[in-house]
Amino acid sequence: MSLPPVPNSGVWAPTITFFDHTTDRLDTESQAKYYKYLSSSGLAGLVVLGTNSETFLLTREERKILLQVAREACGPSYPIMAGVGGHSTKQVLEFINDAADAGADYVLLFFDDIATASPLPIVIYNFPAVCNGIDLDSATIAKLAKKHSNIICSLWGQSDFLIGGLAAGSAGTIAGFANVFPKTIVKIYDLYQEGKIQEAMALHKKAALAEQPCKTGIASVKYAAARNTAVLAGIEEAMEKLKPRRPYLEPSETEKRDIESQTSTLVDIERSL
Repeated sequence: MSLPPVPNSGVWAPTITFFDHTTDRLDTESQAKYYKYLSSSGLAGLVVLGTNSETFLLTREERKILLQVAREACGPSYPIMAGVGGHSTKQVLEFINDAADAGADYVLLFFDDIATASPLPIVIYNFPAVCNGIDLDSATIAKLAKKHSNIICSLWGQSDFLIGGLAAGSAGTIAGFANVFPKTIVKIYDLYQEGKIQEAMALHKKAALAEQPCKTGIASVKYAAARNTAVLAGIEEAMEKLKPRRPYLEPSETEKRDIESQTSTLVDIERSL
């Protein structure tokens, strides 16, 4: 049996979700513009329905719609990884089949039963913060990967330790901050791959400091993206459309000021790339 294709090395963005809050429905027009912009910014691929997509606040039908919109907006060959986390093996397998039908290339999972039954290649998602502290150690991940040939790569989950991850052998990162400054995070990766370590480290330091206020949650990432990437993507009223779905709350006024202040250092850099 041939091995499944390995995801592109580099920076993947776990995408955020746009809503029409007057109807509490997805804003698919804005979503398509956002996917299209990100897919042209040098990213290795998009993660749709990861944590940043507010996935557990979406219906099954809404999940399918987002994947379909992503495939249509990005084109038939652009790499798309689908988050398929659920509360039971049966539910996760349903989400995997939905992802396959919608044209996703890989699935991202929060492993043994699922890997056996999945029709798509699997990327293990080790994220203790959203899994009640459950942390997969290296031995467990290695055991799963040896047993299942469709478990295919390791990607780190924060852009502020991107270089550390690359030095340790990671293929890249799935970075929430790539929703805000995708070209900057890609530039750090490219500089490191080109052997320009000092330049990569200098830009990495700026990005890591700018990212700090966005680590308070999904709402903070969405607020920062509304001020930056969504504007460049030509999305009108992005600030309203990127408010989180209830019961998630918007950032406080203090948090908003911190985001505005600390991310301002990267605005000109991003627009120059």
